[in-house]
Amino acid sequence: MAVKMEQVALAGAEQAAMRGDYREAIETLLRVNRESRSGKLESELLNYRIRGAEGRDTASVNWSADHDGRFDHVSGLPAVSRDELSVDSLRAGILGKGGLIVRGLLDEPRIDEARQCIRNALKARMETAGAEAPAANPWYQRPESVAGGPVQFGSIGKDQYTDTGSVWAVDSPPAAFSLIELYKELGLPQLLDGYFGEEAMLSVRKWVLRCVPPNNGAESGWHQDGQFMGENIRTVNLWIALSDCGEGADAPGIDIVADDTREIYETGTRGAVFDWTVGQGLVDEIGEKHPIQRPRFRPGDAVFFDHFNLHRTGFGLQDVNLRYAVESWFFASSLAPDKQQPLLF
Repeated sequence: MAVKMEQVALAGAEQAAMRGDYREAIETLLRVNRESRSGKLESELLNYRIRGAEGRDTASVNWSADHDGRFDHVSGLPAVSRDELSVDSLRAGILGKGGLIVRGLLDEPRIDEARQCIRNALKARMETAGAEAPAANPWYQRPESVAGGPVQFGSIGKDQYTDTGSVWAVDSPPAAFSLIELYKELGLPQLLDGYFGEEAMLSVRKWVLRCVPPNNGAESGWHQDGQFMGENIRTVNLWIALSDCGEGADAPGIDIVADDTREIYETGTRGAVFDWTVGQGLVDEIGEKHPIQRPRFRPGDAVFFDHFNLHRTGFGLQDVNLRYAVESWFFASSLAPDKQQPLLF
């Protein structure tokens, strides 16, 4: 019966897609997959999400960086509870302070589920990548519509991996399905549509599952994602901590600048290790005006920021634990860069 339902759903979804109704194609598969999980359906869901985004509306939208100034009195990144998260608090946090921390965004069951998704994806990649005839494993199986390939964080050589590192969420269709279901539970589509003033899109290339090991005393590169993605965009990044991490914890966190300046800083100078990073000398100068923080994140806490935000992985001196996290970049539909491969969510 499950196989028959899957076949009927796939046929119905393709008929909807042929009419150009990708939302209906997605809903057709979702209705069946929620009843009986299927790796085939979860892979096809991503194909339709990517194909559907290719026909998105690119007409310009009037948008303002104005906000209500509710956090003007706060030094550093403001923090709110999940119940206090709204379009207005998000605008005031990102546009007024450079970011917004949300405490308790995820509850314990969802934290455990997301963390297990990351473990499953990394384990499947480690077991199947590089094999001459890898066994089919839906936890690491790229849908056909995904273009290009990720930077191979976690690789120790060509097609050799460990159980830590990073993997694109779309390379693990079951993980991608679980996360999008979570985003809907959190009300992210409505929140981000309100923030952008138009439909929000997820990014294939900037939607990442992470498991970062301790690397005590290591230096990582200060960077702004706008350096890679461009400035004529509107973005929101949601970074969700699935481990206790940051200042005073035993796992790597994030160093982040609470900076409302809407500019991309120069790279490759003033002590920069790489040509794409902002030098420590310039970061120190920026820090004279804008607080540099290493926030403490409990599992389920999150931070929102955009492509202007200056940040890096924050390694401690006595870390002993892994840091699990999910990073999800969203774009305003009309300005979503094609090279980031937008998808409907």
